[in-house]
Amino acid sequence: MVEYHLRRAEKSIVDENAMWAILARQKYLTLAMCEDSQPYLATLNYAYDRKARCIYFHCASEGRKISYLHANPAVWGQVLEDHGYVDGACDHAFRTVEFEGRVDFVEDRAEKLHALGLLIDRLESDPAAARARLLTEDRLSGVTIGRIHIYGMTGKHNRVPSEEDATR
Repeated sequence: MVEYHLRRAEKSIVDENAMWAILARQKYLTLAMCEDSQPYLATLNYAYDRKARCIYFHCASEGRKISYLHANPAVWGQVLEDHGYVDGACDHAFRTVEFEGRVDFVEDRAEKLHALGLLIDRLESDPAAARARLLTEDRLSGVTIGRIHIYGMTGKHNRVPSEEDATR
């Protein structure tokens, strides 16, 4: 990953644990792709595997996203932790994690189960019931799982000092 320095270094998040914590709290990421110099952007729900340094997402087996990712698996993603507009300061409070990665598609049955289990555990209010209903052979064969291998991450924050900041 080509390293660029932030113009305002004090806004940089350099602690990788802090970046993984942001990934842990959010549910959606925005993924930038490109095919034949034509950009495309998609917002996805996701689950991550910190140990494997990857993010999983599920999607349809055909469509624009699949076409772009097969043509060019290099991606750039962003996860936003939005703390809202700061009234009276003409500013916005946020933390972001951006990452460079490469997408491939999971074919291995055990890894598909792992990825879907992570997604279910992360998103469902009753994960046990959802696992029983969704993690079947019939459903597994028809699911497309993308895996983003993360090559590098950067983080940025812009936060107005508050009581919330004092507790973090």
